Amino acid sequence: MPSLDSKQVLAQQLRELIRLYLLDQRRHTHALGYSQHHRLLMLLLRSGPLTQGEFGRVAGLDKSWISRIVDRFVEEGLVTREPLPEDRRCLQLHLTKTGLAEARKFDALLTARTEGLFAGIPDDQHGLIGAALESLVQGLRVRSEEL
Repeated sequence: MPSLDSKQVLAQQLRELIRLYLLDQRRHTHALGYSQHHRLLMLLLRSGPLTQGEFGRVAGLDKSWISRIVDRFVEEGLVTREPLPEDRRCLQLHLTKTGLAEARKFDALLTARTEGLFAGIPDDQHGLIGAALESLVQGLRVRSEEL
């Protein structure tokens, strides 16, 4: 079996980190009664108002899933659909006050959970981790802009 080079090892470590991180967040939020759809509220919080088509593309979900999720959000009073001024046939999704509060609450919950990961890491290593994470984020942003 050939030995792995350093990039392959890093790739495997990152993939395992992401897998465990997402699993931890899903279990934690599920135990607190949140659905995975709350992540989509955070997407609207970060992206601002989007058309339903844009929302689906940004979320990476097909039209039928997005339609059902948005219908549910509207029924629950978390999102409104508002016509665009320049094209009244096109509807834009906006968080309601309740939706904004839910998205912020969920985001704070995930941030607090993530902060707990750093409790066992010495403070002097936080800067190195931050720099590495920023490099990864920048690399992913470049890739996402290419799509």
